[in-house]
Amino acid sequence: MNPKDFLILLIVSFLWGGSFLFIRLLVLEGMEPLEIVSMRMLLASIFIMPFLLNRSKKHSFKDHSLSFLLIGILNTALPFTLFAYASLQLGAGSLSVLQATVPILTALILFSLFKNEFSITKLIGVLIGFVGLYVLVGPGSNFDLFSSILCVIASLSYSVAGVYLARTPNKLNNTYIGMGSIIIGAIILSPFLFYYFPNYAKLSVESWFYLIALGVINTALAYVLFIKLIKRIGPINASFVTYLVPISSISLGIIFLDEEFLINTFIGSLLIFIGVFFANRNQKEKKVAT
Repeated sequence: MNPKDFLILLIVSFLWGGSFLFIRLLVLEGMEPLEIVSMRMLLASIFIMPFLLNRSKKHSFKDHSLSFLLIGILNTALPFTLFAYASLQLGAGSLSVLQATVPILTALILFSLFKNEFSITKLIGVLIGFVGLYVLVGPGSNFDLFSSILCVIASLSYSVAGVYLARTPNKLNNTYIGMGSIIIGAIILSPFLFYYFPNYAKLSVESWFYLIALGVINTALAYVLFIKLIKRIGPINASFVTYLVPISSISLGIIFLDEEFLINTFIGSLLIFIGVFFANRNQKEKKVAT
């Protein structure tokens, strides 16, 4: 991973970390998780639609249609819904730890299906990063078994999507796939819009501001950047964003919500960055050798 790609990964983690800030503010306004998720996806799809139509002049909609559907389900609709339900029983710390199984599951899938992908330094990096995340946030509360299973399924969904996107044929464009998947995700989640429709009319101006920022910046922009990045740096390196997001979220909480800075924040963050370094160490050595 070169410095430019790492910077983009940090930007994505900052954007997704910001989404937790907006979600917390919306929950304080009285909104429910699925109420937020469904409107988030609708606003993201409205924003991305003109860009999708413009790119449709260059790329074949037919060739990308299956990828739109798969990634729309695996990378948005399914995990968003499962994490939303799980958030009703689990605290933020528990959700972060369970979502951070994404790099581990990604590594297991890659190492099982593609033997040439195995790297001991990547595996060490993934495990160090996971320990760092646990130090950073901890479980925060008791794990509810059913909700925890939902989170692991959601993480597996993210992992499968990441592996798929890293190995799409050259004729397919990942940016275009990312745009189309947002539209599909919004369509799948649209029934919740109808269920919560009466509530949206009662929202304050501040709540709509949070929702628009969440949909446009933290979803549409972040997902397109991330999906484009996967093919360049690989699914394992890209999945490290799930380790970096809590750092961003906690940092934003300290800055904007006057949350307390603790020593475990520093130690956990340091371990996560060490994990990222190890995961990329072998890749750098191979480049030098060739």
